Parts: sequence; C-alpha cells; structure tokens
Amino acid sequence: MEKNILENLLTSDQLRISNEYANLIFFENKKFNLTGLKNIEDIKNTLINESIISLFYANVKLNNAIKVIDIGTGAGIPGIPFKIINNDLDMTLVDSNLKKCNFLKKVSEELDLDIKIVCARTEDLAHDEKHRESYDNCISRAVSNISTLNEYSFPFLKISGKSIYIKGRNISQEIIDSEYSAKILGGNFINYSTPTNMSSIVIYEKVKKTPSHYPRKPGIPKKSPLGII
Repeated sequence: MEKNILENLLTSDQLRISNEYANLIFFENKKFNLTGLKNIEDIKNTLINESIISLFYANVKLNNAIKVIDIGTGAGIPGIPFKIINNDLDMTLVDSNLKKCNFLKKVSEELDLDIKIVCARTEDLAHDEKHRESYDNCISRAVSNISTLNEYSFPFLKISGKSIYIKGRNISQEIIDSEYSAKILGGNFINYSTPTNMSSIVIYEKVKKTPSHYPRKPGIPKKSPLGII
C-alpha cells in the first residue's frame, strides 16, 4: 500500500493514531493472539490501511453520529480504522474472545477512542433487544462467507440499514450463493466493488424485518449457511 495514498486521505492526527494502533497490534500480538501477521508493515497494510482505502474508494457513506456495529472484530478491524477516519461514529465492536476484547479496551484507552466493546457471540447478541434492529450499519471483514454474514448482520440493522463487508477478490459466486439468505432475512443486494488489488466491498440494504428466529443458535450459521448445500 503506497504511503502517499494514506497521506492524501488522512489528516496528520489520523495518520498518527493509525500508526499508534498498528504498533499496539504488533507489540500486543503475542499476548492476545490478534493476527497471524508478524511484520508491522504487513499489519499496517493488510489490516489497517486496506480497511481505510477500501472504505474511501468504494464510496461508502458513513454519516456523522450514526450507529455502527462491527461483528467478529478481532483486533478491531475494520471498526477501529473506520472510527479513526470518522470519530463521530457511534461504534460498537463485538467479539467472543475475551483476550481480544481486553485488547480492544486497551486500544480505546490508549488512543482515546470512544468505542463500545461487547464480548459476546454474535448469534446471541443479535437476539438482545438492546442491539436487535438498532444499528444503521453493520460492518465486517472476512469473518465468513456472505450467506453466513447476512445471518449475523441483518438482525442488527434498522430498516434501510446497510451491511458492509470487506472481502477478498473473486467473490461473484459467493454473492450468487447469498441471494437466498438475503431474501429470507430481509435484505437486498445493492452492489459490490473492488477498490484495491486485495479487497472487494459488498453492500446489502435491509428492506424488511428479519424473522425473529434468526440468527440460529451459535455455530449453525457458519456450519450450515442458508441456501448453501
């Protein structure tokens, strides 16, 4: 990832926070098992910069003060990069791994980022009335196939809310396979784009309420994606 691209997109303060975040991932990785990437430049490029550039060049609009939930966030990707470039977002990060949640709390404190951290299974949290159908956007990076992501994300969205997934390249078949899940979960495919050589962004809009029994019990959406045999 070219350094000058980020310099054109971010303020000097945003660049500073982004670099501090990369350093935290790098130095805390052994303790918290955050990523398989061991080189700090790979952490910057593959995790952080890729998320930021994908968002900008896919022309994803995240308006000020909207509610965003990042499911399966791990080390905070892509939620923290999104928060860095738009500090007014009401950002909630979700992960079921306690060590990773503790790392996210450390990031929040050391970088002075106002983020909410929930340590829970996505399938369980989506049935919590405080979270169900209460978000404007649900974001995720490479957590699972799109059909599974739809089952995880749509229950969190308000009507007209959008699911935004950062995926790898060559995802046309995944999008085709996800048609059934989107239909029964209340979503509609909007578009996808390939803003970088590494990533695609896929966007769905929620057009009607998700049936109350979705998502299914923990593990089932991943093991048996809707519409995929």
